[in-house]
Amino acid sequence: MKILMTLVLSTSLLSCSSQKIQRAQEPEWDAMADESYLRWGKERLKESKDPVANCYLGKAQETLDLYKKDYLEKSKTLYYWLHIGNCFYSKEEWIKAEFFFRMTLEETKVTQVKAIALNNLALVQFKHEHWEKGKELLRESIKLNQKFKVPRYNLSQLFLQFGHYDQAISLLNDQAFKGQKDFDVIFSLANAYLYKGELNKAAPYFEMIPQNKFRREDMAATYALYLIRKGNIKEATIVMNDREKSGIPEISAISNKIEQILSQRMKEE
Repeated sequence: MKILMTLVLSTSLLSCSSQKIQRAQEPEWDAMADESYLRWGKERLKESKDPVANCYLGKAQETLDLYKKDYLEKSKTLYYWLHIGNCFYSKEEWIKAEFFFRMTLEETKVTQVKAIALNNLALVQFKHEHWEKGKELLRESIKLNQKFKVPRYNLSQLFLQFGHYDQAISLLNDQAFKGQKDFDVIFSLANAYLYKGELNKAAPYFEMIPQNKFRREDMAATYALYLIRKGNIKEATIVMNDREKSGIPEISAISNKIEQILSQRMKEE
């Protein structure tokens, strides 16, 4: 399963899952909106006064040129190096992003900024499949700021990827998420219980998610698998037929496997 990571971007933290999946959603269903530019959507990004928001509107190079121009004036400001790293991350230039995230760690003594840089640096490690290094960086980030939700969410996704479901569940049930609703957090809890084989515990989490949200391909494929395991082949087929294809190879591969399972099950019936 593709790791759906979030990237912390700025003072207001800023997370994202996969950059290719649209994460903007209703504020009442977005526990990490205050930590995520990539959850804002294009209109909200356009309203932002922070230049780094332009990196996620396809204007990364223009933004980098602006930061370079303002070096003498702004290089000592709190988020200067972090924002440059974020722009390179948005351009998928991982080596340059890593350099500036490490620069951020060297240049700031502010705990919050260090926690953000550590989270983002962990994501770069994951791009290189350095899972253990990334895991330790996320743990350092969490230790520096107990209130940040994004590093906890990212670490939970790593645990889900490698089958450590109880650890993922523990992170997602942390006090940081209490009293808030978020599709991705709820979906991840449903995933964890589904792959543990505890369908009865997965059910309430799937039921919390409005049906129209299962049009997102990653959610559709997992929900369809849950329905297959429940023996509801007809509904699983409807879910897969209604999904919006993401174009992401890893998710498309999972969808194709689900469709093969459905085809075989329908022949058996």
